[in-house]
Amino acid sequence: MSKKIAIIGLSLLLTISYQPSSWASKVLDRIKQTGVITAGARKDTIPFGYVNKQGKWVGYSLDMLELIRLQTQKQLGKPIKLKIVEVTPANRFSKLKKGDIDIECGSTSVTWNREKEVDFSVSYFANGTQLLVKKNSPLNSIDSLAGKRIGVIANTTNARVIKTQQPAAKIVTLKNRNEGLQKLSAGEIDGFASDGITLEGLRKTAKNPGEFKVVPDFPYAYEAYACTLPQDQSQWRDLVNYSLVQFMEGIVTDNQKSVDIYDKWFGETGAVPYSRETINDYFQGIVNSHEWIPLVGK
Repeated sequence: MSKKIAIIGLSLLLTISYQPSSWASKVLDRIKQTGVITAGARKDTIPFGYVNKQGKWVGYSLDMLELIRLQTQKQLGKPIKLKIVEVTPANRFSKLKKGDIDIECGSTSVTWNREKEVDFSVSYFANGTQLLVKKNSPLNSIDSLAGKRIGVIANTTNARVIKTQQPAAKIVTLKNRNEGLQKLSAGEIDGFASDGITLEGLRKTAKNPGEFKVVPDFPYAYEAYACTLPQDQSQWRDLVNYSLVQFMEGIVTDNQKSVDIYDKWFGETGAVPYSRETINDYFQGIVNSHEWIPLVGK
């Protein structure tokens, strides 16, 4: 299956999880009362979410949260602030279920098991499991991982992909991406499995980025990224989806405001370049599953 067909298929699959509900949105009511959206983000997911040298939260997902804040402010007719709370792969879903955060946006993949705990927005990116290895490493194909020490972050889809596709790999559980880079640099693991786009961002943080590479050229498995939301909060989910679809529509129609956001992170001179042709096809599939939104300032 070609890369283009695979990601378009993902976009169609994501529409299945979008099931409108007539329930009142308690989350949106709370946001209206407090004037604050409390959002979860991770610090180790360049270019989706991280803290820069100035101590400021930045990233593609943070820009998506800002678009959601602006739409919430417009819909509620009052000033709304965005409060960022750090989350980890281990606690991101529990924080949502406990009401500690209203939304989490990052490189979180949609899975059917996760759907039992939280709801997902429409997908706003797609990537998949690849490996960060040393420059001269022979690792590449899934067969080459047999008997090798492969680092994975616990409770991630990346861990599941490696375990499922190559049971003979020696799994080494890690706390986060930074630990993966450290252990790879020290020779304690042969490869670190995570999402390829974030591995490329991680590689650029190394003292000598040229000593590492991301393999293979295409992921072992593709996955769709989406914001996670508390279950059964249809009005809040609708608002989030409207914000994201409007952004993606802007990308496929070359709206300058949307393109500027994308290029900052994924353009030719962005943090981690990623094909506009590829993402346009993906976004087109998402947009086609919804009513088109009139864009202003094209």
